[in-house]
Amino acid sequence: MNCKQIQELLIDYLDGNLDQKEHQVITAHLTICNSCQESLQELQLIFDGIDQDPEELPDASMKVNFEEMLQKEKETLSDSKIVSLQKNTKNSWRTVLQIAATVALIVSAYFYGKQQNNESFSQEMAVLEEEKVQLKQEVTISLIENKSASKRLQAVYYAEEFEKPGNEILKALINKMLYDDHINVRLAAAEALTKFSDSEMVRKALVNALETEQDPGMQIELIQILVSIQEKRAVPSMEKLLQNEETPGYVKDQVNIGLPSLI
Repeated sequence: MNCKQIQELLIDYLDGNLDQKEHQVITAHLTICNSCQESLQELQLIFDGIDQDPEELPDASMKVNFEEMLQKEKETLSDSKIVSLQKNTKNSWRTVLQIAATVALIVSAYFYGKQQNNESFSQEMAVLEEEKVQLKQEVTISLIENKSASKRLQAVYYAEEFEKPGNEILKALINKMLYDDHINVRLAAAEALTKFSDSEMVRKALVNALETEQDPGMQIELIQILVSIQEKRAVPSMEKLLQNEETPGYVKDQVNIGLPSLI
């Protein structure tokens, strides 16, 4: 794996979501690559702060209270004042049923309370997880604006890992695709946006980018992306590239390859 591939997997590496082979490869790489070590340390510092909140478990006293109540019912059953079944079958069965109903009520109350506590705990964990994702997005946006091109490139890789990024992340990626002064960052941002092409904002941004883009490398990247997501609104921009005498031949070749699938 190269540094780009390693840095794309660092979040999963920290979260323990990699298989054994990938984990070993990344561990070996980190022993010889200072840049990736630094990236890992920065992520670790951020996530350590997030993960320090202790997990709250359901109150153990519920189980103790249940067992105490159950013991009292057992003592009641052994009391000599209970009427023998042989002497009064009707009244004895009524007593047994009353006791059974009491025990059933206690058991139901115990498990209902436990379920309520578990649901509350699950809700709290969901809130914490949402806050963690939000913090990751804020950190990513901050890195995207870093003065270092390598840091911006790293941030783009992190942004690509989000399943459902917020609009701020998408806007930051679009901005990098359009205006970053480093071509590799622009290319990486365009590639990352491909994953989020179900967003109308992203699709429009890709079409607009092809309309104004002057760099041949970016033009080819955008053409390939727009063809892959079957964005038909890009057809006029592609046709303009074909008609423009200044468009390099290899860019026109890429248009001729992809355009028929959109028409």
